[in-house]
Amino acid sequence: MKLLYATNLENQALSFSLIENILVLRRVGLEEIVFLQTTPFDEWFENLSGIGIKCRILVEETLSLSRILSVAGEEDVSLVVANLDRKTHSPSRSSLIKGLIKRSSAPVLVINDTSMRGKELFEDIVFPTDWSPASEKALTRLLDFSVIIKRLDIVNVINGKLTVKDIRELKQKLVQTRKMCLNKKIDAESHIYAGKTVEEIITASEDYRATLIVLGAVPKKPFYKEIFRGNLSCRVAEEAVVPVLVVP
Repeated sequence: MKLLYATNLENQALSFSLIENILVLRRVGLEEIVFLQTTPFDEWFENLSGIGIKCRILVEETLSLSRILSVAGEEDVSLVVANLDRKTHSPSRSSLIKGLIKRSSAPVLVINDTSMRGKELFEDIVFPTDWSPASEKALTRLLDFSVIIKRLDIVNVINGKLTVKDIRELKQKLVQTRKMCLNKKIDAESHIYAGKTVEEIITASEDYRATLIVLGAVPKKPFYKEIFRGNLSCRVAEEAVVPVLVVP
């Protein structure tokens, strides 16, 4: 596995401890990291080489969507990590996240919090689902990481009134999804939330002290009617405090 780590953070903000959270992916085949950054620093370069991770650094004056996508394609990466300056709240950060989620052929991991509070990236995951093709594909990819997942909270957000039949079918789907995770030896629980989808997903991530939110990408077809319609995945990636992994 090779990943692209794109960042516009300055030297002091990108610590080796943060990179270490990504290195848990070594257990699922991570071998190489390509850094695309705006500040020429490599203080932890030797540390990565010392633990068997190949890495290269590409320095750009500014990060652009086209350049990130170009490098991701040229390098044939399995994952794009975007660690962007959150404090500025600049339009460029928002447009970069939206562009990556909508156009990247590889999963996109948006790092929103530089402090993991002593936990690993895949330790406590919140997985929102509506059982659409987008979320089912996200679950399939998520299960590929089963050996590094410690806990998974499956969340469905309802937006309107449900009949008794609807509730029965919803609970059955949650049971089936949980069983899939348990079969992969993942400690999983399921939950139902009600309200505005983005807000409830973020609330769930706070309730269960999530270290990561994993969800499907925004479908491109305009008639798509499930919860991932519109810019839901983009909004969660922008607004959540914890990292967000979006599967295309």
